[in-house]
Amino acid sequence: MDKYQQSRTLLCALLGLLLMLPVAGEQAAAQDLFDAEVVVPNQTSGVRTRATRTALEEVLVRVAGQDAVLQTAPAKQMLKKPDALVQQYRYFNEPDSEPPLLKLWVRFDGNAIRKSLQQQGQAYWGNERPDTLVWLAVEDRGKRYVVSADDGTDVHQQIALAAKQRGLPIVFPLMDLEDQSKVRFSDIWGGFFENVTAASRRYNPQAVLVGRLNRSPSGGWSSRWHLEVAGRPSAWSDSSQQLNTLSQKGIDDTADLLASRFAVARTGGTANSVSISVSGVDSLNDYARLSAYLKGLTAVVDVQAERVAGAEIDYALQLNGSLDDLTRTVSIGTVLEPIISETPGQFRLRQ
Repeated sequence: MDKYQQSRTLLCALLGLLLMLPVAGEQAAAQDLFDAEVVVPNQTSGVRTRATRTALEEVLVRVAGQDAVLQTAPAKQMLKKPDALVQQYRYFNEPDSEPPLLKLWVRFDGNAIRKSLQQQGQAYWGNERPDTLVWLAVEDRGKRYVVSADDGTDVHQQIALAAKQRGLPIVFPLMDLEDQSKVRFSDIWGGFFENVTAASRRYNPQAVLVGRLNRSPSGGWSSRWHLEVAGRPSAWSDSSQQLNTLSQKGIDDTADLLASRFAVARTGGTANSVSISVSGVDSLNDYARLSAYLKGLTAVVDVQAERVAGAEIDYALQLNGSLDDLTRTVSIGTVLEPIISETPGQFRLRQ
């Protein structure tokens, strides 16, 4: 065996070991997807069972990406015995609530939920969720302001709560002197997205949500929304008499759109075999980072390194969904960059 073959054999062995390592970071980050909180009047067992069902409904919508999942067979089966999926629960009083507000916190078995949905061909949306920057202009019966990261307004709180329930990682702009020099209220209100886009670069978001909320003299609310993710824009409008309903609707619509792009389901109920090639893999640390990332992706069922050629590795993957699904997912991440090529499945490791 020559030196090249020896090096290649050793490298493949190391890659095999790396692929068998647990992906602790991915699992810890995804854990919050399976937590939920529900307001309860007391700690009796009957109330807890009903609240647990409500919490499970929230989690199922969060990880499936659409509320239509609640009408599917696997969801109905899980909701019949929600307590069977509970890993942990506890009661707590909401801080600073007056009168004291009792809540039940529940953590469900994420692996069991994922397997139940995927094995029956339902869409599943894991931890690959775009960090979304929210620019929101509000006109409340003559009072105008842009919602900032620390303003503590009702709008901020309602949007943040709705995003938490749907598992959307959002951030509001600081609206410090730098932001104010680039973006005015009128830019957001009037839909002048060039200034908004320029100001967004400092936050390096994977998606940008621009909204305008207007409260009429009669008290009703209306909104317009514009979502930009991976170069694809979407726009819609909502209305409601209640701010919390309008906020929830805006975030629900956003989550539905994102899930339609990033949630994955098995085609025909079976995994697809695809090959990809990754360049820019220059060290063992790169190998470890890449292998752990691939293994932790929702769409990936199995990973095998097939060929090593210098700084390039060919992988054989078993996927839930398609290669296009995988490409869209990694495009919002920080590990792999899709390469535009006539040959699909070409990626570059981000440094």
